Amino acid sequence: MIDRYAKQRIFLGREPEARLRDRRVAVVGLGATGSVLASWLARAGVGHLTLIDRDLVELSNLQRQLLYGEGDLGRPKAEAARERLAEANSSIELVAQVADLTSGNARELLAGFDLIMDGTDNFEARFLINDVAILTGTPWIYTGAIGGEGMVWPLNPPRTPCLRCLIEEPPASGDVDTCDSAGVLGPAVGIAASWGALEAIKILTGREPHPELARFDFWHNERQFIQPPATRCRFCTDKVTEFLDARWTLKASSLCGLEGVQIRVNPPRQLDLAALKPRLEARTGRDWKDSGLALTGTEGELRFTLFKDGRALVHGPVTPERAKGWYTEVVGA
Repeated sequence: MIDRYAKQRIFLGREPEARLRDRRVAVVGLGATGSVLASWLARAGVGHLTLIDRDLVELSNLQRQLLYGEGDLGRPKAEAARERLAEANSSIELVAQVADLTSGNARELLAGFDLIMDGTDNFEARFLINDVAILTGTPWIYTGAIGGEGMVWPLNPPRTPCLRCLIEEPPASGDVDTCDSAGVLGPAVGIAASWGALEAIKILTGREPHPELARFDFWHNERQFIQPPATRCRFCTDKVTEFLDARWTLKASSLCGLEGVQIRVNPPRQLDLAALKPRLEARTGRDWKDSGLALTGTEGELRFTLFKDGRALVHGPVTPERAKGWYTEVVGA
């Protein structure tokens, strides 16, 4: 009888390898790093994967996000990823969550897992994950890539330092490069995320992961291993979860590298898109498309995408204040 995991079992051993089938992992972010992380863990036979992502597949994603093809354009990444991973391994449980991780839902979305994988592209989400790890003791793996660089750091506070032991506060917007400002090479993402998946398999089978933050500049042939701080910060020592406890209702911020604004709500809502559609059509004098997940349409020179969970994207020459005003008029504060 053909055994899917035979080669893996030879290396890991029968009992450690069998543990993977009982493990539950959340992958937050199904973009470039998340695509690779989720792919390796699904193929390794991790028993349950919850796939969390708020975005839709765009053409610019296909250069590096290996779970998607042209036929997935416009689809939620979480749902497209679930289908593709099910094709690779139909014997595991795959749950798609089309959601924006916020302080209002992070406790619920990230509860009950043996490991949390960071496939995000922003520090706000990473600090939220770090707070959940501090509160629950759940290990997580920081994984990032930019340009030709990659970084991986397994964390399990208070057994190990937490993210805030090294970076006390998230960098201010504009102080760090993003894929939109610095670009990114697909192979660099793949190497970093594969390293992260390898560390995940160590944790899930009972082996200690690499203790240092590993940073590689693949393009310039450089590598660096950063020793974690010897002392713990006050956040993980005293279980101070500032990001998880933050209370806000509406944020409007300029899109990085693009002309437009992103609007986020906390906690996420459940909008009645069918009821909003005729109101928006009457307001704008134009047809709006309801995909079930989002409403899309235009008003003047601006193009809007209004998601079912309350988020919105406004593309075009618009300030955050103006976009926020439009949102409150249409949806409410």
